[in-house]
Amino acid sequence: MGERRSDVRGDDGPRCRPRRERRRLLLPAVLGVLAVVLTGCLPVIGPVDRPESRRDEYGVIHTGPEPTAMTHEDGVEVWDLTVPPSAEAFGIDTDVPARTSIFVGAYSSTSTGPRPVRFLMPEGRELELDATEVIFDATDSTETTAGTSEDEVLLPEGRLFTLSVRAPGGDGPTAGPAAYRDVLEQLDLPSDSVEELERVIASPGPVDPLGASTRVGASVDLPPTEGVRLGVSTSFDPARDLERFTLALRAHWDPVPIP
Repeated sequence: MGERRSDVRGDDGPRCRPRRERRRLLLPAVLGVLAVVLTGCLPVIGPVDRPESRRDEYGVIHTGPEPTAMTHEDGVEVWDLTVPPSAEAFGIDTDVPARTSIFVGAYSSTSTGPRPVRFLMPEGRELELDATEVIFDATDSTETTAGTSEDEVLLPEGRLFTLSVRAPGGDGPTAGPAAYRDVLEQLDLPSDSVEELERVIASPGPVDPLGASTRVGASVDLPPTEGVRLGVSTSFDPARDLERFTLALRAHWDPVPIP
């Protein structure tokens, strides 16, 4: 028997590598494939269906149809809350897979910063804020009661629309109440709750540094009118060294028939 060779050479050089060398070359490649599979970082092949989100010229991101209740006037986003509530008015896409009865129309500029937003309300009231989030919800309810037979709660039937607005409300015990007072003055509301806010700032209550964050503040509701209930509030987290206030506007419409 002649000497056993571990490779075969021709005129053009090596035709195959030694078995041990092939193992050294294959092992990193196999480990790399396993790492990709285990982490789920597989390459995407073909088109991916994603909701169409777009950022407008004002830096606002919205997914869904164009709202009919919103316009722009001199760079200000204007919402007419006196129109009948509907998915079309608030830019809510209800043509989605029926996994839930809640539909959302959100207008966000949190990543780019607050933008001026004006809300037109019943009885000629107006409110202008530098808002980061304007979120409309539509919830379909066909149930009439909830709870046990001993404690039944009547649920409204139809499509329920709500609005939630978030806006920076100033930093510190002076700026926070001042921003809240401005909101109340715009809406021609009494300023009693500003004094309540100042009392909360002076004595927010015990703070558990290991507990969940709990915001405190003050709020006031407008008289219900034209089928909508509106309210405004401001709040801060007393566990923070810097009291950063957040203004909020909320609205609840009476239920309307489900289309």
